[in-house]
Amino acid sequence: MNSSRYILARIALSFGLTRKVKRLSEAADEMHLLCQAQEILGEDTWEQVEEVEAVHVDYWSLRKHQLAIDKLKKKIEVADAVLEASQEERNALLNQNNDVCEALEEERDDLIKQSEKIIAQRDEIIACAQQIKRRFEASQTKIEVLTTQDKDGHTEDNSSLIEEERMKVVGYKKDFVRLKKERKAIGNKIREFDVKIESVENKIAQDRKRLRSEASDAYQSIGQANRDKSKLSAEVGTIEDKKKQHFAEIGRYISTHVGSDPICTKICNDHSHLVAQIQNLRTSIALNQKLAAMAGHH
Repeated sequence: MNSSRYILARIALSFGLTRKVKRLSEAADEMHLLCQAQEILGEDTWEQVEEVEAVHVDYWSLRKHQLAIDKLKKKIEVADAVLEASQEERNALLNQNNDVCEALEEERDDLIKQSEKIIAQRDEIIACAQQIKRRFEASQTKIEVLTTQDKDGHTEDNSSLIEEERMKVVGYKKDFVRLKKERKAIGNKIREFDVKIESVENKIAQDRKRLRSEASDAYQSIGQANRDKSKLSAEVGTIEDKKKQHFAEIGRYISTHVGSDPICTKICNDHSHLVAQIQNLRTSIALNQKLAAMAGHH
């Protein structure tokens, strides 16, 4: 709102075009912009207002707040260092565990493969024994039948055939004994591999347990450092909000006293464009509020 628009609005008002809500809305929006502009001006110039007595409390409050923020930022740097060290420790533990576990898992897998080969040999022996058993039973049955025929007085002499089958039975028994020994030896080897595999599995479990224990400390440190950082950052944020109030007050004062106070005028020389915007906003707010008040009387 400038003087030309104000005159036009006054003319419109005389014709009954009040637009009170619009004037109040514009004034509210401009007030928000004014506060932001004054805050920016105060932030840019606060270190130069030590000699301006009217804003002494704001200047020294900002000095105090800045000291507090500097201390908090140093604590945040410490928390960052702890966090980085803890993350490196965790990563080192994870990498170390990966190498150890990978070697143990390879050893276990190799043992399992060897065990599976021996188990396959045992299965072959069992299958061979079953075949011999069937042959043994067949020979026993044949001997029984041929012997029965001889007793019943068959004319055919089966004695040579019986003897041949008996020789086979003796051979089958020897094969059984041999296969039994082989199966026992292979069974021992399988048990040995089972013990070795179990031992490696236990090592893997122990190593993982150790990792969880060691990594737990690192994870706790990471969690604590993150909590510390969050708390410290929140404290910084609270102080920054307090600083904004002082910035706004300094910006309001020095922009209001440009021209009347030499120190304020000198400080604002490098911010003339921003000061001009602030003054224009003040004028526009005053005109909009005046129009809204006049509209309320129509």
